[in-house]
Amino acid sequence: MEFVITDVPTWVAVLFIISFVTPIYLIAQVAKKAYLRANKSDVEAQRVSRNIYFFYAVFLGMIALLSLMGVFAANTLPPRILLIGALPLLLFYFLYIRSSAWFKIILENAPLSDLVKIHLFRFVGIFFFINYYYGTLPKQFAFTGGGGDILTALLAIWVIYVLKQKKKYAISLTWIWNVIGLLDILSVLVTAVLITREAVVTGVEGVAQFGTFPFSWIPAFAPATILFLHIVIFGKLQGRR
Repeated sequence: MEFVITDVPTWVAVLFIISFVTPIYLIAQVAKKAYLRANKSDVEAQRVSRNIYFFYAVFLGMIALLSLMGVFAANTLPPRILLIGALPLLLFYFLYIRSSAWFKIILENAPLSDLVKIHLFRFVGIFFFINYYYGTLPKQFAFTGGGGDILTALLAIWVIYVLKQKKKYAISLTWIWNVIGLLDILSVLVTAVLITREAVVTGVEGVAQFGTFPFSWIPAFAPATILFLHIVIFGKLQGRR
């Protein structure tokens, strides 16, 4: 069997794989610190952290295998990567994670600044532009997805700072940032679907590159995770009123 991999240079793919450790690390660290703040034992905190690493290793490993087999390579509507990767992950987040006792401990004890900090991984948006540079993504998608993610990550740094400094406008700014970040991911999803619909009709590549390994991790992981985090932050903000 011939594996389906990205068309960009190997060094870009390797750099992307390394960078994707960041969101998993941030999520695990937020969970661990929240458990310790809840006066749970270090053993319990370590166990939750390890479970998070294990879950994402299995999930991303599965997506990688399916990508290499070419399951997501073709332009289909709706995109297979969303049906097989993002949608099940989103349902898992909302139907299981959100109602679990251990997550409630994390949510109650994790400060807003830590939840916002996870969004720093959205600097991964630089890879949208790198793919565009090598001709593997259309300009519209690269600038919508990459630009929006990088802007959200940059604004997150400001939000984290004002929350930690307890500025008077910190909560209001976090509301605004959260709306911007949510609108960004929704616009990326809409743009991806519209471009894919056109690609199916015209036969152009569209955003098919994000169905190849390793970039398939972005549509499989990022939309569901980002949407869930924004909803969680909205809930946390609601409780601060």
